[in-house]
Amino acid sequence: MRLPRSALLATLLLAACPPAPASTDTAADEQAIRAQVDALNQAIASQNDSMIGALYAENAVMLPPGMRRVSGRERIRAFWAGLWPMKPTLTMTPVTITISGDLAVEEANYLWSIPTAAGGEEKEEGKSIVTWRRAGNSWEIVQNMWNADTRAEVVTK
Repeated sequence: MRLPRSALLATLLLAACPPAPASTDTAADEQAIRAQVDALNQAIASQNDSMIGALYAENAVMLPPGMRRVSGRERIRAFWAGLWPMKPTLTMTPVTITISGDLAVEEANYLWSIPTAAGGEEKEEGKSIVTWRRAGNSWEIVQNMWNADTRAEVVTK
């Protein structure tokens, strides 16, 4: 089967056209990602693993320290749901967000704590790297990795 010349010409022209440019408003993109981090912090505070899962891409990968990778939105959601019995608090604070086209890398600090049986709390401070990808008019997490700055510290009350 032969393509008509007009179809062949249209195909060649489309192939020669550069892709649509990514957003050049990096300030707006950074604000959008910071809003997603705020949503993550709110979802953690309310123990809403479904909301957390929705922030991740369908094929996202989470790389927790000392554990195997967790792949896929549903498994990541289940990972977070498994934390709720510990009654954790976690706050993520972006330090830098570097945007390049439809990808962004966020460096953040975190503060994690869980209550202890003795009435105190176990605290950990650390850092993370999160890779974000533009998804339509929003951003979603595609990779998430973190580690502690120090060993967990038990604080008694």
